[in-house]
Amino acid sequence: MTQPPAPYRPPGSYPPPGPYGPPAYGPPPNGWSPPPQGPPRGHRPPPYGPPPGPPKKKSSAGKIVAIVLVVLLALLALGGFFVYRAVSGFFGTVGGLTEGAGAECSAVSTADVNAALGGEWTVFQLGGLSQIAGPALDSRVLADAPTTCWASEDKDGKLTRIARYEGSDVAARFAQEKARAKGSTVDRGNGLSVSTEGYLGKDVQAGDEAFCTTGDPLSSAGALVRRGDTLVYVSTTAAGNGAAAVPDIKIGEGNQIGFGTDDANCALAVKLIGAVK
Repeated sequence: MTQPPAPYRPPGSYPPPGPYGPPAYGPPPNGWSPPPQGPPRGHRPPPYGPPPGPPKKKSSAGKIVAIVLVVLLALLALGGFFVYRAVSGFFGTVGGLTEGAGAECSAVSTADVNAALGGEWTVFQLGGLSQIAGPALDSRVLADAPTTCWASEDKDGKLTRIARYEGSDVAARFAQEKARAKGSTVDRGNGLSVSTEGYLGKDVQAGDEAFCTTGDPLSSAGALVRRGDTLVYVSTTAAGNGAAAVPDIKIGEGNQIGFGTDDANCALAVKLIGAVK
């Protein structure tokens, strides 16, 4: 059978004729190739999505949430020590925490603590601040007091620190403690400065002179009172609702975060200081 003649194509045309149509796909002849795809060389495509906006500032509500979380975590951490206190109380002693520790506070009786703060408190003496108790107590004032007692309310886990210091320098020491409570900013040069947060509250009428402190991260607040050659500092959470409750947080002037129980805790502290020997 005779094949029909192929259709006419000019010389050099593509694809060349074949017996049964165009040849199989493959590279075109004479170095021909399709035009390059994509952006030209040196062009950098923009990133996907809209450009990032300015960083968002944290709101006061965000600060409150952060403070609440910190306080709750700290209070939960204290739970382990309360268990330790309950076990030690079973043996009737808490000695061994630090030098001078004992089951009774030499500065004030348990009955006086109960009468001043209300409730049933377990009171014991630590001597000075120990590594175990120090992080849980308000040690901002009279941190080196040789007599420090810890009281915990048996039902709600409220805390109280009682510190007493005696010496011929108590007037100067009172002024030093009050100046430190105001907070400070120290210029270290080269545009670097170091600041400490203030915790000074209001002045109160007690002893020869006295002032309140605002709440620490565990909402513990109190008062420092000078009586003659003796300084007494009491800081407590007795005005709050206990370790399991969310602290009463309030925002003061300049968005300063504080606690609604500060004044009440100061008043309770002054009342208890009146019973300290």
